[in-house]
Amino acid sequence: MRNSKEYYLEKYSRQIIMEQVGVHGQKKILDSSICIVGCGGLGTSAAQYLSMSGIGKLILIDHDSIILSNLNRQTLFTEKDIGASKCKILSENIKKINKSIIVDYHKKKIDKNNIEVYLENYPIILDCTDNFESRLIINKFCHNKKKILVSAALQNFDIQAFIFSSWSNKKNPCYKCIFPNLTSDENLSCDEMGIMASVAGLGGIIQANLALNHILELKSNFKELILLDSLKLDIKKIKIEKNKNCKICG
Repeated sequence: MRNSKEYYLEKYSRQIIMEQVGVHGQKKILDSSICIVGCGGLGTSAAQYLSMSGIGKLILIDHDSIILSNLNRQTLFTEKDIGASKCKILSENIKKINKSIIVDYHKKKIDKNNIEVYLENYPIILDCTDNFESRLIINKFCHNKKKILVSAALQNFDIQAFIFSSWSNKKNPCYKCIFPNLTSDENLSCDEMGIMASVAGLGGIIQANLALNHILELKSNFKELILLDSLKLDIKKIKIEKNKNCKICG
């Protein structure tokens, strides 16, 4: 029954009954492929909810192994997984959530020399990394290769999130437009800045939601930076214009 029409209709019935989804929208989700770069607090949460939503294919990329301090915010890992590959354990647990999903993984660190090999075949990229060097490399690749980029960043109680399509419209910004002076040398991760467990989960869920909205052709504002202060429970949306002098998309 698992791959039957009745199985899918029942499993995703709570989404299908929504006017914005329906059977047609659920099929769009099922036919979609997404690459998640980074299997930490953002990536584990995003992968979990995308798989629960019925995404057809996920590719998970992360070079790190699980350590004890990951466990307060990186869902689907337990103490027995310490020392194992993040992307390998995450892929195994995603398959437990959704037996029908196609999921693969690569224990690699994305750089400018290998990014095309691992990301080329995926139209939607979730940047769940925690360093500026990777974000800049992924942003440039997504612009040049015409990929949808969903990016998020975390610090303490705060979340930044954005969906980029800088190549599809002359007015749409890229990540570099928002942070024009950012360099790959400025690397601050959760280890240095600190992060609340719940904030990491929220950030990944927001990324998953932005990706699903795009797949369903619902609201996708490619000029809107989302800022969430989870301490004050305050959400701001800031309109961002393309930087005409941007070295990537200007």
